[in-house]
Amino acid sequence: MKVKNIMSTNVIFAEVPGTRKDVLQLMLKHKVMGLPVVKKGTRRVIGIITRTDLMNNPSEDQIALLMTRNPITINPEADVIDAAKIFLKNDIRRLPVVLNGELVGIITVADIVHKVIAINRQLTQPIRDLVERKITAVWEKTPLPATYKIMQLSKMQALPVINSQGKLAGIISISDIISFAEIIVKEHTSSIRAATEGQDWNWDSVTVLYISSKELTLPEKPVNEIMVKKVITVVEQTPINLCAKKMKLYNIDQLPVLDAKGELIGMINDRDLLKALFQ
Repeated sequence: MKVKNIMSTNVIFAEVPGTRKDVLQLMLKHKVMGLPVVKKGTRRVIGIITRTDLMNNPSEDQIALLMTRNPITINPEADVIDAAKIFLKNDIRRLPVVLNGELVGIITVADIVHKVIAINRQLTQPIRDLVERKITAVWEKTPLPATYKIMQLSKMQALPVINSQGKLAGIISISDIISFAEIIVKEHTSSIRAATEGQDWNWDSVTVLYISSKELTLPEKPVNEIMVKKVITVVEQTPINLCAKKMKLYNIDQLPVLDAKGELIGMINDRDLLKALFQ
């Protein structure tokens, strides 16, 4: 299967010159987490900008200084396997699709998982060998600032939450923390409430997340006040294609993995499933 068969052709993109506000408005309007950046008045890709770029550089306003320059791109005639290899090798989630120097589409990890792996009847082997078993979990009473710091140190986008008995009680993601708040940057307010790709956005925000030029501060609330409590899980014997179907059905990109006794033993994310294409 080729990239052109599963890519999105209605691409939302940012232009340079442009500002942080322009990007925020596009992300809010179209509910996307990352955008290709083109030179104004053209379709020539010169960068890519993500929610993480905005979070990590709160004092910068210009798109040209926020974006990643000269991003990796892919041709629409390339095989989906090639796109999967690029995602895994470079630890990225989206690729601008370019033909003759022009932006013609975008392909994401979710596109491959939802449109290729989920419908592949041959991928019935269990996810057992793809599960990440060295994981970081947080206690449900852990304050949000500490939870966010643990995410940073562990380089995890989502963490399982356990109760006092060590049982799985919920899951918390970077997006959940951001969705809980408004972002205030210096002297003006830019509201962005984010979700993981494919999820609905939550507009019921009451608390404020402050970002200064040096640090991000969070309210001293326990993680169980904002975590997702109805956790979708899989077991290590779940077939790969069924796991992909669950991710598509519930619009999530990571799942806690349980053993036969219902005990938490690991996590699996959509990028892990890409490895099945090479087995």
